[in-house]
Amino acid sequence: MDIFLAILQVIIIIGLPLLLLKFRNKKPIKAIGTVGAAYLCGIVIALIMFGINKAGANVSFNADIGEIGSHAAIGVAIPLLLFGTDFVALKRLSKRSLGSFGLLTVSVIAVSVCACFAFASVLDDSGKLAGMATGLYTGGTPNLNAIGSILGVAQEIIAVSNLSDMLIGGIFYVFLLTLCKPLLSKILKAEKPAVYMTGDEEVENIDDFGEIPDKKKLIIAVLIAVGMAAVGAGIGVLIWVLTGSVQGKLNDYLVPAVMVTATVLGLVASFNKKLRKIKGTSLTGHYLILVFSVALSMSMDFNDFNLDYVYIFLLFTTITLGTFILHVILCKIFRIDADCCMITLTAGVYGPAFIPAVAKQAGDEKLIPVGLLCGSLGYAIGTLLGAGLGFILP
Repeated sequence: MDIFLAILQVIIIIGLPLLLLKFRNKKPIKAIGTVGAAYLCGIVIALIMFGINKAGANVSFNADIGEIGSHAAIGVAIPLLLFGTDFVALKRLSKRSLGSFGLLTVSVIAVSVCACFAFASVLDDSGKLAGMATGLYTGGTPNLNAIGSILGVAQEIIAVSNLSDMLIGGIFYVFLLTLCKPLLSKILKAEKPAVYMTGDEEVENIDDFGEIPDKKKLIIAVLIAVGMAAVGAGIGVLIWVLTGSVQGKLNDYLVPAVMVTATVLGLVASFNKKLRKIKGTSLTGHYLILVFSVALSMSMDFNDFNLDYVYIFLLFTTITLGTFILHVILCKIFRIDADCCMITLTAGVYGPAFIPAVAKQAGDEKLIPVGLLCGSLGYAIGTLLGAGLGFILP
């Protein structure tokens, strides 16, 4: 039975993300996003297992498969997602555009720190969760998951954090597409600039999953990403050996080393034009994020459900709303117009994939490349920024 369950678990972890990508444009999945759908499916599976056990059976998935699979997936996904980032193009952003994204970053950090202390009495991991939120709202879901792994946060807490973001993020996104522009237009009355960025070169959406014209090049890129994760693993083992090879402590060094090394090397590699131009790295990286999401969420044990889960949702809700309010206030002080405020907010809180829809809603598609570049920058800095904050906060 254990072998059968382990095989079934691996099939689900590998196969379900493929199905979600195949049907990503269907209404149910498109409404909540592929990552949200992955977590939802995993939670449903975990609930089914919980119900079977409550009925008297004694069956469970292998926790090691879920943990090892999720860490391996996110470690390889990080550099793949960073390979397509064109940092040279950032110099084309106007001071207003880059300044607005900088104000958003300041807002996220300030609100996250305040939330850490506000929830410290009810959440033991409030500092780590604040760091995860910082990475999430300057970059995206991959940053949150990587930071959680770096800081050694329990898998259940990472899964609940993702679920919380999915719930509050869905509600706030509806606000962005409906009431946000009319509201900001009344508050931020600064004149729109003639241009938000210089040059007419097209900016690629790193979250846009197109066709893969050269699979051999993609395989090479994947192998490079695997190599980067392997280098990180080697560094982690070396640190463990140098600190005395304490039994049971290997993961404490291995996982953070893999995530940090993969992030740094992925950033460095993105300056290689040939590697940056390979099609399919973002799609492959996104697939691995879905693998991580499914592996993590289906491993949840609802016997451990407690009030902390509610507080985690409240913390992420507080940070989302607090970031929005503080960012608007700072944009008012620094005379940033409503459209620029709205698009840079979207770039940080949601990432590049959501930029086109919000730019169209704002009535200015010239903002799309601004949002795409700011979203790419957020992916790049989010993990290191959030992990650093998580280590500093109590």
